[in-house]
Amino acid sequence: MDRRIIWKRLDEPGTDLCRILRGADSWHLMGTAAGLHGGMPLYLDYHVSCDAGWVTRVVCLLGWADGRRVDLTIRRDDDGAWTCNDQPVPAVLGATDIDLGFTPATNTLAVRRSCLTPGASVESTAAWFDEADWTLKPLRQSYRRVTENQFEYASPANGFKAMLALDEAGLVCDYPGLWTAIDRQVT
Repeated sequence: MDRRIIWKRLDEPGTDLCRILRGADSWHLMGTAAGLHGGMPLYLDYHVSCDAGWVTRVVCLLGWADGRRVDLTIRRDDDGAWTCNDQPVPAVLGATDIDLGFTPATNTLAVRRSCLTPGASVESTAAWFDEADWTLKPLRQSYRRVTENQFEYASPANGFKAMLALDEAGLVCDYPGLWTAIDRQVT
């Protein structure tokens, strides 16, 4: 599978170009988010590597945001321990997914891993890369599949809910108020 999607940000000026690739025993989400973040320029390349079951293994972030350089390698080991630039992050121990707050790409991870049927739901804790302070934090979240292409996403601690429209690859097409797909391609 080689799928590409371009998102337009709705709450601030910005775009995100993402590519999802399947390896022999892995999945990769690679992209570039560019635009404004809190009124300041943002440009971030990201590469999320997952195992065959869509569990996050390695995340690389490179670029700049909020007037500073971003150069991070985030890893999750087999025991669910996370590091950021080789420094342990015990707050997210046991998290399965990365949630990059600056892109809708990482919603794909939980959706693809869970293989939910309509009406079914799943709850998990993600290692959330919070763009407010550029740190990893635990984030409880749930996904409920409403129809074939609609998922109710919730982050109860933040009081956040959204009805996401996804394509057959599990990529967000519509994230109300935040993102919308403006182009999709399969090669």
